[in-house]
Amino acid sequence: MNKLTLKAVILSVIGLGLLLPSLDAAKSNVLYKDQVAVIMYHHVDDDAKSGGTITTKLFQDQLTLLKKKGYQFITLRQFKDYMQGASVPNNAVLVTFDDGYESFYVNAYPILKSMRIPAVNFVITNDLENPLASYIPSMSRDDIIEMTSDTNFIDAQCHTHNFHYKLPDGNAALIGRMVNNGKRETDEEYKQRVITDTQACVAKLAELYPEPIDSYAYPYGIYDKTSIGYIHEGGMNYAFTVVPEMVTRQLDPMQLPRINAGNSAISPEGLDTSIMRRVVAPNPPSTEVPLIETMNQLGGKAALSSGGHVSIQYQTLQWSGSVNSSKLTSLSAKPPISIQKPLYMKNNKLYIALKDLETVIGSQIVYNPNVQSFSVQQSPTVKK
Repeated sequence: MNKLTLKAVILSVIGLGLLLPSLDAAKSNVLYKDQVAVIMYHHVDDDAKSGGTITTKLFQDQLTLLKKKGYQFITLRQFKDYMQGASVPNNAVLVTFDDGYESFYVNAYPILKSMRIPAVNFVITNDLENPLASYIPSMSRDDIIEMTSDTNFIDAQCHTHNFHYKLPDGNAALIGRMVNNGKRETDEEYKQRVITDTQACVAKLAELYPEPIDSYAYPYGIYDKTSIGYIHEGGMNYAFTVVPEMVTRQLDPMQLPRINAGNSAISPEGLDTSIMRRVVAPNPPSTEVPLIETMNQLGGKAALSSGGHVSIQYQTLQWSGSVNSSKLTSLSAKPPISIQKPLYMKNNKLYIALKDLETVIGSQIVYNPNVQSFSVQQSPTVKK
């Protein structure tokens, strides 16, 4: 019996004991509905030290706590069905890994298998040619074939074929322009380079197992509108970022957020808290909000003078208006805007319609019922 098999047997016995009490909790403890916490890992190793590495114990402890709390782990197929309109279990979590490291097969997979927790690993397929040559050893073809054939809940998807590096000018290979012999590649050459790389990743993984290869994780979390279009043309229908938010069906499937779990400083309780702080309510508690308090929550400012003058500041935007007025004048070279409902006073507080406030700051606002506050939704966001 090899070490990996023995490790899986031991963990399966432990995992069975952990699984039973969590099933009742998962049925009864509704933490959130109709959204998915996609959590992100890279390297699970007991010796390596880096910001993206956690120990096997911490990894298992995180998953164990989430199960006990009532989180329900879903497959990539379930996630894609949800994005297409299907229902999803309450407290849904999708586990993802980047980079295709061998440590996933040796250390993470036995834990996932014993606890019957689905996961997807985004693989750099060029590393399949010589898995042990990279600084951190990568999985082999046989590793991927074994995991995907032994279970119906482990997936391998694209982290590019050979774009996991940065160009001499510091740009990520996915969005930068290469220079050969002093000549910068043309827009058409760049387009073909991205499409070809994406298609190569699809082809390499399609040789290993029969599930659709249509999901992608952006290297370094860096992408732009142009690269989104080209990787979609290369076969990708879903792409994951590193923006730490919950996934809802309303988001762009090519700009899906993920919550980092793969850092040694993230305790099991810390991961639970991180997820819960990002839960969004399907509907906010009110269509109108107190302007000053809400702007403070969003990271901006609003003020009301004794004469009824109102000022609003968010990032580089500055607006000026007055109580009972539907017009706001820009102090930052923007044209004035008209809001649907005038600013008004109630119980000595200044109120604004939530939809109007979204117009003012130029972003969607979401409400977290767990911390009872509003925040600006970061997704989708692309590098200009």
